[in-house]
Amino acid sequence: MKKDESIKEDPLMPKMDGMRKKWQTVRTPGMLNMKKDESSNEDPLIPKMNPTQQKWHKEMKEKHRCFKKFINSLNSLVSQQSYGYQIQKFMKFCVKEKYVTHVENFEELLVFDSDKITDVLEDYVVYLQEEGTKAVPTLLTPVELFFTMNRKIWHNKLVRKGIKNLDTPIAGKLPITDEEIELVYNGCTKPRDRALISFLGCLGIRPGAIADPVMRFKHLIPIDDCYGIKVYDESKEGYWGIIIPEARKDIDAYKQSRIRNGEIVTDESPIFVTNPKIRNTKFSHLRSITIQHLIPHLIKGKVERKIVHGHRYDKAIVYMFRKRFSQKLGLENNVNSNIAELCMGHKLPGSQHTYQSSVTLEQVYKAVKPAFESLTIDSNARKDIALEKVTKELEKVTGEMEERLFNRLHKGVTRPEL
Repeated sequence: MKKDESIKEDPLMPKMDGMRKKWQTVRTPGMLNMKKDESSNEDPLIPKMNPTQQKWHKEMKEKHRCFKKFINSLNSLVSQQSYGYQIQKFMKFCVKEKYVTHVENFEELLVFDSDKITDVLEDYVVYLQEEGTKAVPTLLTPVELFFTMNRKIWHNKLVRKGIKNLDTPIAGKLPITDEEIELVYNGCTKPRDRALISFLGCLGIRPGAIADPVMRFKHLIPIDDCYGIKVYDESKEGYWGIIIPEARKDIDAYKQSRIRNGEIVTDESPIFVTNPKIRNTKFSHLRSITIQHLIPHLIKGKVERKIVHGHRYDKAIVYMFRKRFSQKLGLENNVNSNIAELCMGHKLPGSQHTYQSSVTLEQVYKAVKPAFESLTIDSNARKDIALEKVTKELEKVTGEMEERLFNRLHKGVTRPEL
């Protein structure tokens, strides 16, 4: 295969070794002038399914109506890819145990009666547990959905009873401490990393929320010295979050640094982007998988994490920020429990989506404002906020005392008649 002579290498592009070249795509000068296909309505920043999985899903939906019903019941592309992978794993098990003749013969499963389906699922549970899998209920859910969407009935309670309750410590339950998050925050050398840490610290979002859909600058709504942002925008699961003053300053500083580096930032630009190797190239939004690979580098040597079991730690890479956020709202500041749950993206027991959508940005801001001090990462900034609170309270008390004293001194005093 001959090298394409029409593509000239940029002399300013640093050379990459074999491993880096394998995992990174080099942008050539010719790519800088590439135009978007006007005939396509697809947004390049909308998350897409893995191409291999996408091709397989398309083929399966065309060939098998039962698979199409199963996969179309899922709204999220991430869920479709995950459930598709798990159903593939289940079919491989069925072939191994000779329940079906081929990994794509889904219809053979639908011939089974309720007792046979129960037997297959019970055997699958045993197989997963023998593999050492801890999340058996999670892996079983896609298979159950497949049978449900194809109107099959089985003894679900018997299958679930067969799942052993493993007496292992629960991982990822501890939050990052104030001291640790401040070390991480102060150790960030790039404006993006600093903004990302303060962003995660004050919102407590799941990592996927940044890219599903992509959070853009148009989603930032100024409110006093903060920003409001709709998490999972344009979704029935959407809810309001508050970006506190500290995080707003970091985001604004990050935005200005991108403009100085030659990026044309508009309302449609993603809030967080990757750092390209060549200036003026197209910036790609920061994906959840990228965040999960970035955070370990930022917290290295600054956050104490202990192994609970296997490769699981007491503090999860991204969720430790979420745990801290929950703790600050619920335990330390007594924020309204309903608002606190909605700010975590939780659905309240017995509530409907209409309740979630009826909560306004102003209501969330008013409820979360008492927690601004404890959510602030910089300890000096926290002291300034506390001092400002004390000063305002002192001024209020002083004013009330002066007013009472003035009323007491002038009580009963009448003007002499002229």
